[in-house]
Amino acid sequence: MLRRILIVTSLLLLPLPVPLKAETPDIPDLLARMDEVLRGKSHDMTVTLSVQTPQWQREYRLRVFMKGVDFSFARVLSPSKVEGQGFLRLQSRLWQYLPSAERTILIPPSLMLDDFMGSDFSNDDFVKLTYMPRDYTGTLAGEETVDGFETWHLTLMPNPDAPVTYGKLEVWLRRADAAPVKLEFYDDKLVHIRTLHYREFKTFGNREIPSVWQMVNHREEGHETTVTILEAAYDLELDNNLFTRQSLEKYP
Repeated sequence: MLRRILIVTSLLLLPLPVPLKAETPDIPDLLARMDEVLRGKSHDMTVTLSVQTPQWQREYRLRVFMKGVDFSFARVLSPSKVEGQGFLRLQSRLWQYLPSAERTILIPPSLMLDDFMGSDFSNDDFVKLTYMPRDYTGTLAGEETVDGFETWHLTLMPNPDAPVTYGKLEVWLRRADAAPVKLEFYDDKLVHIRTLHYREFKTFGNREIPSVWQMVNHREEGHETTVTILEAAYDLELDNNLFTRQSLEKYP
């Protein structure tokens, strides 16, 4: 009996196990990795932009170049009615070239939330003026399974004076590599206006990215736009001369 009492007493005196802390991600690092997955140091993509409404459906084919976080160039390849239209972003300035009018217009910051070519993507969404690691502060909202992927759920609020068009973003990133799975957009009154679903992950070169981006418009029922990546090459040596108004206005 005495031995049993001593054993129980010694067990009571042992230090209690310290519970393991749940893994907490570095939010700025996650956002930087997400941007790297989609943008890379540079890229050259050919995509289709399919716009669907209850009344009509249109499909455009574009070639899109990006270099770093400050340079974007997009050229419309089809249909013939809009072939040759171009978009050039240099840091915070965005120009659109209209070959039918032989005219280049500067799109002001106040119009960055406007529809890109009548789609459900905004001008900002498509040319990626916003850089999330710089322009938003994030908090961890939870860990969830989305479309079969284990994800981090982040809530992003804009930093003061950041050149952004949204009042809040909700982002779901794959835990494995920070690739985006879903993104919700809220306006300046925090009304949920659009949801972007990233689907059909495919390998292009040395990276796996979502090849289908489906934007659902919650303001207009039945309106949605799908970007499908047909070809993509990353981390190229792109000449700075590509990102000039001279290049924008030269077509074909």
